[in-house]
Amino acid sequence: MSASPPALAAALAAWRGALGDAHVVTEPAALAALAATTFAHDHGPAARLCPADRDQVAACVRIAADHGVGLHPISRGRNLGYGSRAPLRPGDVVLDLYRLDRIIDFDERMAHVTVEPGVTFRQLADFLRTCRARVFAGVTGGPADASVIANALERGDGSGPLADRFAHLCNLEVVLPTGERIETGFGRFAGTTVAPLGRWGAGPALDGLFSQSGLGVVTRATIWLTPYPRHFELGFFTLDDPARLPPLVDALRRLKLAGVISATTPLWNDCKVLPLFGGYPWAATGGVTPLPPAVRAELRARAGLGWWNGTVSLYGASTRHGLALRELVTDALGERVSHLRFERGPDEPLDADPARCGPALGVPHDQNVVTAYWRKPAPPTPPLDPDADRCGMLWLSHAVPFAGDHAAAVADLVEDEVTAGGFEPALALLGVTERVLYAVVSLTYDRDVAGEDARAAACHDRTFARLVERGYPPFRTGVQSQGLAPAGDPTYQRIVDALATTLDPAGVLAPGRYPFSPR
Repeated sequence: MSASPPALAAALAAWRGALGDAHVVTEPAALAALAATTFAHDHGPAARLCPADRDQVAACVRIAADHGVGLHPISRGRNLGYGSRAPLRPGDVVLDLYRLDRIIDFDERMAHVTVEPGVTFRQLADFLRTCRARVFAGVTGGPADASVIANALERGDGSGPLADRFAHLCNLEVVLPTGERIETGFGRFAGTTVAPLGRWGAGPALDGLFSQSGLGVVTRATIWLTPYPRHFELGFFTLDDPARLPPLVDALRRLKLAGVISATTPLWNDCKVLPLFGGYPWAATGGVTPLPPAVRAELRARAGLGWWNGTVSLYGASTRHGLALRELVTDALGERVSHLRFERGPDEPLDADPARCGPALGVPHDQNVVTAYWRKPAPPTPPLDPDADRCGMLWLSHAVPFAGDHAAAVADLVEDEVTAGGFEPALALLGVTERVLYAVVSLTYDRDVAGEDARAAACHDRTFARLVERGYPPFRTGVQSQGLAPAGDPTYQRIVDALATTLDPAGVLAPGRYPFSPR
């Protein structure tokens, strides 16, 4: 339950004393903006707290614990399709870390940077390029103004060789729900020289406790970077026949396992890519949804797309190495795809074109945000804000074996369920690691159409359940899917609950947001 009005009032007075009046926001219009999401959700916050540093974060959580007020931490609140900035429970207070936006340390030689949670992908990329650094950070397909740390803690995937973003995060500084501070890995040892270089240290590793959890607020972390390649190539391929998906997926897995491809191998179906070329063709369909097969095929042909579309990023230590990688990929994929071509990257990687190979070389962009407007009747106009513009978008994110038969099974399931639900089956199969595909489905609609929120939620929940039944559990959940995740092993849950009770005895940090039993 949310805090009582007297408890909230006392907490607000204490927070104003700790942060200053300007950084404790209670104006209704500001709170309404925080509650906006890309799906039906009416759990608005009671206030917004904007601490400036670690000590103020600690003060905020101590006051919350003293008064029993739930806190919902965000970094930049750009978690589009998963809940953005909205808390799970009505009346909780948003702890907004956007003012913690310092780049604390950078070491080009050892390829790492230490940042606070308010640092965005755009800010970090601009910093590295201004330094003319020969290293880059992995970026995501999401908004460029999203938090680097928050995305990694949510186990978001990225581009480049360090695509499993949480696996390349270390040296966390964490404020616990009691207000205490800890450092993970080697950082807990005084005088250490290796805190930003290794993850574990001696003894139990605690880093994972603070990923997708309410066990602490991460106020600093080290991000590992990738040196620019001497030779970069970006391969583009299409597959016209969906029945040929299994051998293509198996070939990509073998290339990943062999180390030929170090970056994510993305596969997008046509419905996932078409929104990049324009909005829904209302005139061509006569207002009918979902996209009729004949119109879908026409749009696909007009855009030069296949049923499946993908890229391969190749990072060569020399020109000879890069050309050898290209030859291996051509041999493996040439007969398994409909079209395959390569583009040589820039001789100077710092001049990467964001519209082409930029993300693969650490340059973020906002191009994918436009896909949230697919079903809106008018073209979007900047600045794009899908939450405020009442775009409808719900994500499903499930883990699948990196094997052709499993990829085909998921593709067929999504095609059937989402189309039957009245939406376009937009599916990405992302080979982030060598053994697991991330199956990511986006349900896109117009929230201004009566009944669409309810239809989209029903389709989301049904597809989620079908995927879990087939053995494909979620790897990431949003506000809309917290109650849908499978319960899992009760012993595991008991241990997680015990940790939560120990670290957050007042039960105030991200209550209900993660798979903890209600307390």
